[in-house]
Amino acid sequence: MSRILLVLCWVLAGNGTSAQVGDSSWTPPRMTHHDELTLLVGYQQGRHGFAEIGLGRNQYGSNHHLYDIAYYLGAELRVDRPELVGIKVGAYVDGGFAMGMQLIQYIEGKDRCTVIRPEMGIGLFKFKVTYAYNIGLSSERLPGINTHMVSLTYAFRTLRLPGDDEKRPVR
Repeated sequence: MSRILLVLCWVLAGNGTSAQVGDSSWTPPRMTHHDELTLLVGYQQGRHGFAEIGLGRNQYGSNHHLYDIAYYLGAELRVDRPELVGIKVGAYVDGGFAMGMQLIQYIEGKDRCTVIRPEMGIGLFKFKVTYAYNIGLSSERLPGINTHMVSLTYAFRTLRLPGDDEKRPVR
């Protein structure tokens, strides 16, 4: 009888306890999602320096991990020889590790050269630092175009799109 009474007291005492407090001491992780039109600016340095400017769409935020997806249309020109211009279309993803691809048509007078440029490096949200390599698609390559380079790029917000929001998940 005393054992039954001891077990009953043990169960009743344990019934009112809990291991975790049910108040607001725990908050769910903050989830964000941004959708923007951006002004992309950058600089590539290889043997020659190129400045870059373009317009793009950037979707970035954080859920369980940081993420960024962007695509853009722009131009780059050689800093010391501005008559050498490259018209480009590109896309990239990043979230710590960045990778992307660009298709560029270089123009200097009547001469033209097309290259495809894969890139990889580091990037967080709208900022990235990458190593890139130009792979020639034309039979002749224009003189003064870098073969490989380091690129520094940032996308400035110009307009928030309707899908842009910042929210906390409901418990």
